[in-house]
Amino acid sequence: MTKKQKILAVKTPAVINHLAAIQTKFKHLKELRAKITQLKSLYAEHDQLMQELLPLFINVTPSEFRIQREVVLGSEVYKFTPHFYDTKKGLVLSKVWKSTAFESGAIE
Repeated sequence: MTKKQKILAVKTPAVINHLAAIQTKFKHLKELRAKITQLKSLYAEHDQLMQELLPLFINVTPSEFRIQREVVLGSEVYKFTPHFYDTKKGLVLSKVWKSTAFESGAIE
């Protein structure tokens, strides 16, 4: 084999395969955006319910406010888990941006 034949024998990466993979990612991104757009109304409803229910867990006095971790209504117990407090470390955390609809906490 000559040097020129050896160079031609080396396989070059298929550009088409790379383009197909990238196009697939763009298609998936478009599908995800469509799903997220459909869910925006659910996020708004979730935020509204959280805004209405959160005061059940907060007691306000002239000098302080206290957050209750649990609220009992009849035989049901509802728990509030604040995202700004680490129960394991016992520390108040700075605000962490997450991709959630409501930042303050979760009601279970």
